[in-house]
Amino acid sequence: MERQRSLNTEYAAWYSREFTQKVCNEFFESTETISGEEIATLTPCRQLNLMVIKSLFESWQEQMDLLSRIPFFDFKDKKVISALEDFMNALSRAIKIRQEDFKPLLERSMEKTLKLSVEPFSFMEEELQEQALKSSPDFKGLRKYLKWHAASWQPAVDFLSESPESPAWREKLLQGFDSHFSEEASPEKLLAPISAIMPIDMDQLILWESDTEAHTARPFNEPNEDNLEKAVPADEEAGEAPSDERSLSIDPALAWARFESEEHAYMKGSIEHIREGMGINQRIMFTKRLFQGNPDLMDQALEELDRTDSFFDAVSLMNSSFVNTLKWDVHSDEVQELLQLVFRKFDEASD
Repeated sequence: MERQRSLNTEYAAWYSREFTQKVCNEFFESTETISGEEIATLTPCRQLNLMVIKSLFESWQEQMDLLSRIPFFDFKDKKVISALEDFMNALSRAIKIRQEDFKPLLERSMEKTLKLSVEPFSFMEEELQEQALKSSPDFKGLRKYLKWHAASWQPAVDFLSESPESPAWREKLLQGFDSHFSEEASPEKLLAPISAIMPIDMDQLILWESDTEAHTARPFNEPNEDNLEKAVPADEEAGEAPSDERSLSIDPALAWARFESEEHAYMKGSIEHIREGMGINQRIMFTKRLFQGNPDLMDQALEELDRTDSFFDAVSLMNSSFVNTLKWDVHSDEVQELLQLVFRKFDEASD
């Protein structure tokens, strides 16, 4: 029976975090910022480098989308469009990113690269779905950043470019992978340049399954996890509180202090409603990863957060109503980005 492979997301997240730390420690040892040219050659894996650039470009698009919502200007004016294009071109030649800002960018890109190598069909299905939800999707532009398995997903991109409203693109994607997918482009071969920097345990990275079999890979445990027992408080050892619930709470004071610091000064800017500050990719990410893929649930949560009177009340609501119920990882990028938006809503009120 043919077995299907899937990504061990726990191991992928751990590896991406450790890999990012290693690469950044080495690169930023003698410099404070990284440029666009340096990102393009950061690692021997071209796909990973392009994935970082893709994430950076998408951040630009989100900011431009927010800018275009300002009601006082005509963003369809030809001169404005031309000026914005010149502005974006100038920015692309002036990329300078500090280590603390670059690390989450590289970490997310590493996770995406691992998924593209192990689950290319699933990765592209999600990527094309996200593009389809954008106001100005750029399907053909994906070829600039995504090189692996291009022959397999290109038919779906060609179809979407001509018929962006048709749901038949998924069938084209499936047909493309059936016709062009080659096992020669295995995760082991694709990820070899990355593994040369920091070895990848393929037995941990890949979970194998079939129609009747459960996952055969053992559960992933981070290295030296046996030492964590020493850090468990005595009351938890006595059974008063499960150890896996220790971090399931957001500390509002620490969060406020972090966003108020100079490090996060660029996150400031008053918004009346949390949704106003959300980019397209954030809406997709929050819906999928924080609200179980349910946009109505997210809308209800945002409305409840908007009705709170302070940042601390909002965080208290998040802890009581969402963190445990929806099993949020309070240290995840998604939760932190949502917190940043809540901070922006209440920042001016604190002055």
